[in-house]
Amino acid sequence: MSNPKTSPQRRNSDLAMIHIGAKRLFGDVSKAGDGREAYEDWLERHTGKRSAGKLTTGQRIDLIKMMRKDGLIPDRSIGGKGPTANGEERPTSSQWAKIAALGRAMGWAQGLEDERLRSFVKRTAKVSSTKFLSRTQASKVIMGLEVWVAERQATDDGGGNAVS
Repeated sequence: MSNPKTSPQRRNSDLAMIHIGAKRLFGDVSKAGDGREAYEDWLERHTGKRSAGKLTTGQRIDLIKMMRKDGLIPDRSIGGKGPTANGEERPTSSQWAKIAALGRAMGWAQGLEDERLRSFVKRTAKVSSTKFLSRTQASKVIMGLEVWVAERQATDDGGGNAVS
């Protein structure tokens, strides 16, 4: 059964996410659905179990991460909800996308969760994590990353002595 520390709401939410992704892959995965057997075979290949309900919390989380990575289910929303601690607005989705793209341009494969990006955000915006950025701070991070990417590209092209 599920881990006693996991709330029933969390378990149900995880199972719903898994079934959303499975539906995108196999169509109707209900008990009598056409895609049920293919879904169970796929689930068994990835987890060793034919039912998502029998997965441990860790297995559910790993499966959801894999499904997010494969684009089967939407990624979690970025950052917190509502205004920041000092009342400022959160970054826009365009700002988050730009920060993620600039991080990839730097070769930081972990996206917004990359430790190198977190270090840059700490130095630039003076917050402990990307999820605590305000719109103003996100703009500073974007400007700093744009300069850094441009310097790296200039160095890679042999056009200067910029530091990477």
